[in-house]
Amino acid sequence: MLTMLRYLFSLLIFANLGTVLSAKLKRVKSGTNHKLHDDVHLVVNKVGPFNNPAETYRYYSLPFCQEHDTTDDLKKPSREAALRHKQKLGEAMVGDRRESSPYEINFYDNVDWRQLCKVNLQPEDIKKYQTAIENSYYFEMYVEDLPLWGYVGDVKEIDPIIEQYSGSSSIYLFTHLKFIFGVNDNKIVSALVTTDKRKALDITDSSKPLEAQFTYSVKFIDSKLEWKDRMSSYTHSYFARGFEIHWLSIVNSFVLVLLLVSFLAVIMMRILKNDFSR
Repeated sequence: MLTMLRYLFSLLIFANLGTVLSAKLKRVKSGTNHKLHDDVHLVVNKVGPFNNPAETYRYYSLPFCQEHDTTDDLKKPSREAALRHKQKLGEAMVGDRRESSPYEINFYDNVDWRQLCKVNLQPEDIKKYQTAIENSYYFEMYVEDLPLWGYVGDVKEIDPIIEQYSGSSSIYLFTHLKFIFGVNDNKIVSALVTTDKRKALDITDSSKPLEAQFTYSVKFIDSKLEWKDRMSSYTHSYFARGFEIHWLSIVNSFVLVLLLVSFLAVIMMRILKNDFSR
């Protein structure tokens, strides 16, 4: 009996220690009343193939920028990226992996163009992007509780007659993102991210390193949408319709966990019963 109590006490200590070591960032409250030039935190979540919403990976499983380059209009220290955010149980169950990003966005500060980072992509990095783009990978971000979706890149098909001899298509990586935020009564009520195909980078050749310049722009607009109706804009969203939660898989997992817990409880009861009988 004493051995069992010591074992449980040790598990409790390690669990608390793990909680302290894995401290996570506090999530930004939705519906915040922003003041001019306030920081707007853009949270990155995950990437995955659009045709299989159940398959998701960390946003930084692809070699995206984790540091912001210093520019003349941005002299403050870069925000630290890849820091985990606190999540709700439902978010964890659907595979969310919310983390901080280095994007510098301030309330109602429009940015026509800003360099996020310039990196030399190694062949292994290019191959990761190629695989993702060929499998129609999308990315997901959040501003407060508003999701933003976009594709990592695009595959440009060559004319069938030409392709018959070339044997390949061109793969393009979207390196410029444009963020558009709708504001009503100093609250962010809508969020949208678009890609610019004119600024896409050709990464078809993965045999040698390639310099990539990641950039972004920010625009704030006045909106008549009420904050309480902010989610109505996602009703007919192309991405939202594709990301239906697989409730059957969740129920199956939940039942499996219940069975395992039941088996463990039976085993523990038998051990404790034997200890008491001695």
